[in-house]
Amino acid sequence: MDFLRNKPAITHRLIELTVLLSIILLALATRWGPGVGGDATIYMSSATNLARGHGLGLIEPGGSLRLLPYFPPFLSLLLSLFGLLGLDLVVTIRWLNILCFGGLVYLIGMVTYRQTKWSLFSILTALIVAVCPILIPVYSWAMSEPLSAISGFSGLAILLAYLQHPEKKSFLFWSAVLCGLSFLTRYSALAFMLAALTGILFFTESPIKKRLIDGFVYGVIASVPMVLWLVYDVLNTATVASRRVLSPEEVTGRLVSFWPLLRDAVLIWFIPESWFYAPVYPAFLNSLVVPLAGIGLVLMGFLLFRRLKKETLTVQYPVFGLMTLLVAFVLFYLLIIFGVYMTTYPPITIANRMLSPMLTALIWLVMLACGLLVHSLNGKKALQWIIYGLLIGVCLYYGMRSARIVKDYYNDGLGYTSPAWQQSQTIEALKKLSPETPIVTNETNAVLFLTGRSSYPFKESFLDKPESSFTRFGDGDLENDDGQKLFREGRAVLVLFDTIDDQLSGLYDDRTNERIQSLVKGLKRDFRGSDGGIFTYPQ
Repeated sequence: MDFLRNKPAITHRLIELTVLLSIILLALATRWGPGVGGDATIYMSSATNLARGHGLGLIEPGGSLRLLPYFPPFLSLLLSLFGLLGLDLVVTIRWLNILCFGGLVYLIGMVTYRQTKWSLFSILTALIVAVCPILIPVYSWAMSEPLSAISGFSGLAILLAYLQHPEKKSFLFWSAVLCGLSFLTRYSALAFMLAALTGILFFTESPIKKRLIDGFVYGVIASVPMVLWLVYDVLNTATVASRRVLSPEEVTGRLVSFWPLLRDAVLIWFIPESWFYAPVYPAFLNSLVVPLAGIGLVLMGFLLFRRLKKETLTVQYPVFGLMTLLVAFVLFYLLIIFGVYMTTYPPITIANRMLSPMLTALIWLVMLACGLLVHSLNGKKALQWIIYGLLIGVCLYYGMRSARIVKDYYNDGLGYTSPAWQQSQTIEALKKLSPETPIVTNETNAVLFLTGRSSYPFKESFLDKPESSFTRFGDGDLENDDGQKLFREGRAVLVLFDTIDDQLSGLYDDRTNERIQSLVKGLKRDFRGSDGGIFTYPQ
């Protein structure tokens, strides 16, 4: 079946073509620049401040430094090195993401081939990752997942080489370094280190004492950078990642909401996002997709187990070691996401960006399982072709979805680098204000990224529950809201972008418009643009 078998040179070139495809797609998707939102602004602003000698964090409106909140520091530390060279960080992170995506495609394709010698499956695996309509949007934004994923999966690949050649201690060291850097990039990437420790402790033939020593050394190397960061973070902020632990009552509410959020995120792996909101079929079918996919995975695993047992394929297949590491990673990653979501505030977002490393591992795992299934069907050409046909169909389906996504991104851009934000009339009006005028706004990160100015947040958009009574801005809680107090005193301006509608709709639902009208009633409007307005308190 595999007509490229024993032709490694051709296999390598075709995998490299999939890498080129992934680079082209991402370069087109980020034509206007990588998508920059609130998180990306924090990463890049913190890097810029560090490069300028102000420290790793955000400059508050009052001039104090707030240590990098919510995120571990490695991406900002890396970007600060480019900042020291005077390079544009938006351009830098765009090409960093492109290289990380191409590197991930190459890594998955080549590791699959080296572990299995299955040419077609290695190429198809790389191709599905390259055209994945979930991963392309993730890598199109200026975020930390791309750097974390390439570091973590590279660490697991090197660990796999160590498990097969335990005499090469350098593999153990570099795997620990890479998984540690992945962890230092995203807290949830702890799952890479835990998966690696699982492989060391339970899936080698070394004596138990040696496994324990290797695991201990690995854990120390991988965790020391994060331990140092956490100690520094706690000493300077008295919190971990600017989050607090929930009360038992709050945890109960989170338990109810976790599964629907996870189900909706996973559903987009199978259907276009537009079908999620307006399906072209009876809407109830969407609720069946994720359970049916889970049942399908279980059935495939059961069938694979029976076939392998029946055919008595050797358990020395190197592919089993890779699959073991991927399964361990998926389980640990899901457990970490669940634990953090259940116990901390502000809550993490259960969406495809957060789940993208798990999706990458699942794609890789499913492709390996399909490869095992095909190679257990010796002599059954029809069944083998059916599996190949289904996988080629997935590539085409994913490719068509990604083509539409790339086209939209190419035309419209993403986040603050998009033409809509770059041509914002309200931002242009803000740039004309005196640098000494404090700003209160519902888009602090947009103002910071596009003007370089720190501002006070419009706090109501961050509330967990709606205000009991509607007051105009400047007549509210002046004691606990410095921005509102400065506005009331006539020293600050209120800048409300039209995104306020979406931000408050979760609090007020059909009373959102009423709340916004009461918010600005009686205020002096100094400017009205196509995307927002600037207000002052009447004196």
